[in-house]
Amino acid sequence: MLLIVFGAGASYDSVPHLQPNKSVPEEDRPPLANQLFDNRPNFVEAMERFGDCMDLVPLLRNSTLPIEKVLARLREQADTYPRRFQQLAAIQYYLRYMLFNCQSNWKQKRHRGITNYRTFVDEIERWRSRTNERVCFVTFNYDTMLEEAMQQTIDFKIDELRSYVNRSDYTLIKLHGSVNWGREIDNLGVASVNGAADMIKNVTLLTISDRFRVVNTQHLLREGNVYVFPALTIPVETKDEFACPKDHVATLEDCLDKVTKIITIGWRAMEREFLFLMQKKIVLRPNILVVSGDLNGAQESLLNLSSYVSLHTIAPPVMITDGFSGLIRGSMERLEVFLSE
Repeated sequence: MLLIVFGAGASYDSVPHLQPNKSVPEEDRPPLANQLFDNRPNFVEAMERFGDCMDLVPLLRNSTLPIEKVLARLREQADTYPRRFQQLAAIQYYLRYMLFNCQSNWKQKRHRGITNYRTFVDEIERWRSRTNERVCFVTFNYDTMLEEAMQQTIDFKIDELRSYVNRSDYTLIKLHGSVNWGREIDNLGVASVNGAADMIKNVTLLTISDRFRVVNTQHLLREGNVYVFPALTIPVETKDEFACPKDHVATLEDCLDKVTKIITIGWRAMEREFLFLMQKKIVLRPNILVVSGDLNGAQESLLNLSSYVSLHTIAPPVMITDGFSGLIRGSMERLEVFLSE
């Protein structure tokens, strides 16, 4: 079993001919966590749409603290300051709407379907078709770039939530939710629902279920006659919540029992609940390949992961330190060797 984990760095560096330049602002590039509330025109337009979140934006642009730490502190304050619930709900709506549009613009204006994801999935399929191994993708990104690449390359069609986990060759797990998912709301009678503003205003009165739906419309409000709430977690320090169907988690647990190889791409390995799950379920000592934008990032990811998972003691870890694009453009042979070992 091959486990592949994607973090924000994968979508950030998702186009080989448009590698990141951190000194130049980029309007359409998928953001890293500390860029989620940047002063990009499209981001600000989304903030205005869900205005309750704007009270918190100056705090979330605080460059001296990780955004996950700030959001964790704000969430703790909700116990004594109820307005925080509305502000945090507005952030969920903001993140879903902003990232939905950002992904669309990134594709339509920039890459037009030419992505590292697509080439990478094709390479994995070339290996898998020879070995008949099962592959489990885990992504902490809310966007659907990976799904699109899988559909285009291996005909991985997603018609409903079961589509993510019902194939024998590939499994896709999105533990923190997705821009095209909604959670059904059970008690519609508590509010006059004319739009997201009503949902945000009455969020403490809503009964938000654990039933998920695929919703591909830009304005996530309802699917058919069922009202839905954005199904994505707010990125907080230690990220200890899942926002996906329970059967997806059960499928992931079954996969982890059999993992012999792990590839991470743009993932810092900070998600505590997932790391605990890996610690509990991975019984073999897997080989590891880490892809990061620099050496420090690769070493951080490896250190964080190895604190929970006992890695292979003989085969040394493989580190690619020039990002997802570096893997695709210059290290495919190293990937092939890693997969073949």
